[in-house]
Amino acid sequence: MSVANNPLILDGETLDPGSLIHAAVSNRPVILSEEAWSRISVSRGIVDGIVESGQAAYGVTTWVGSQKDFAVSSEAVSTYNERLIKAHATRVPGPTLKPETVRAALIYMVNAYGRGFSGVSEDLVRLLLKRINTGEMPEIDASGSVGASDLVPLAQIAHWLLSSDEAKALGLPRAKEALSLINSNAISLACGAEQLVEAEKLLTTFDLSAAIALEGFRGNLTALSEQANAAHRRKGQAKSAKAMRDVLSNSVLWQAGEPRFLQDPLSFRCASQVHGATWEVLTHAMSVWTVELNTVHDNPIIDVDSHSAVSHGNMDSTGMTLAIDRLRQALAKVCDLSGERLHKQQWTAFSGLPTGLSEEGSAVGGVQFLNLGHIAASLIASAKIWAPPHLLISVGQLADGVEDTAGYALHAVHDLSRLVDAAWKIVAVELIISVWAILRRRVEMQSLGEGVRPIVVRLRPMLPIQTEGEEVFRLAPIMDFVRGGELMSSSY
Repeated sequence: MSVANNPLILDGETLDPGSLIHAAVSNRPVILSEEAWSRISVSRGIVDGIVESGQAAYGVTTWVGSQKDFAVSSEAVSTYNERLIKAHATRVPGPTLKPETVRAALIYMVNAYGRGFSGVSEDLVRLLLKRINTGEMPEIDASGSVGASDLVPLAQIAHWLLSSDEAKALGLPRAKEALSLINSNAISLACGAEQLVEAEKLLTTFDLSAAIALEGFRGNLTALSEQANAAHRRKGQAKSAKAMRDVLSNSVLWQAGEPRFLQDPLSFRCASQVHGATWEVLTHAMSVWTVELNTVHDNPIIDVDSHSAVSHGNMDSTGMTLAIDRLRQALAKVCDLSGERLHKQQWTAFSGLPTGLSEEGSAVGGVQFLNLGHIAASLIASAKIWAPPHLLISVGQLADGVEDTAGYALHAVHDLSRLVDAAWKIVAVELIISVWAILRRRVEMQSLGEGVRPIVVRLRPMLPIQTEGEEVFRLAPIMDFVRGGELMSSSY
């Protein structure tokens, strides 16, 4: 069945990072389940009842934040909602979100409304679905959130959505809808889901790269053995080690006497342990994101049983930030080990090869001549700069002291994005140096692991071996090969 005939059904319960990002990037159609439509209708009726009764309900019949004690009359509800959105949609110069990121945020919002706790109208949700399925997204600022709802960028989305003639003809926004549109972590969730999906591909590539580094180093593969993993009993380590063993299947390094050392440096020997710990952190982050993608942050929620609006703090993003903080630190450690391996491979005392993998007796050539080690070291330094935790950064006293804590989820995610981008370049450099070392050792192709051989074949024409310095070496084609999916399809 084609994607066009297989829409993503949002039910408020089963959205996950992978399906969200696939739908956002591929423009897969999105629809809402019948049960979700029913829940939306019921909760909207309760909001209308609150407005008609005039009872005090935060953000429904009152202002918000530090101005929560001021009432909004039923006659002023529409004007108030419009002004609330425009007031929060302040534009911030700087980077903007990719269209697919905005689309992912909208998909999350519809999924959350489908839970039936927000009290928005069916007309608003239909308009959101229509915008999602047209594929045309607005330009939205990538900053302005402290992680207690992504107020500023979401207000910009709301302003775009409600400025259309169609929205005005429908009488949107209605009571509470402005607050529902801006009061969530939709941007953080969308950006984070992108990076989690990317991190999964990245970590898979690091497993592959570490395996190829062992071939280039002529390392001892016993550290990857099932016996070692059975003794340690960590699921992530077992996963990483198996991936490396698969790549190294039928390598002569499995044979006694073939590895150069009885025991390799820790960056080689502990690769599956460090990568495995990172796989476990990534798995946890994925589970946190899956919960959040099916969670309502919107304050207040509409309680069907009591027919009332219930104030809460579900927009707090501490759990999200904790998950991303741990992942950044783990990935930085993975980058650190990669840097050690790529340096060891061009360091004569460890590699047994000429310095920098240059040709014998030559002061010109090799990977050191191309400054690849320096480039990797610079990127690893950047990764470490972006790795420290964000959670304990002080938010200060916002909204006259009412908002005195925040999670900084969007900051945590943005730095994850920067770190992931650097990590892709680091793993590409490691792959270059590992393949260069294999070629420098004149290792016969049939002696290499089955998953290593096609990588060597594909990368060799991209490397300026024995032509170093004749032309400027450009990493972009190799980066495209590594990051674009061709690398993995070549190996597996």
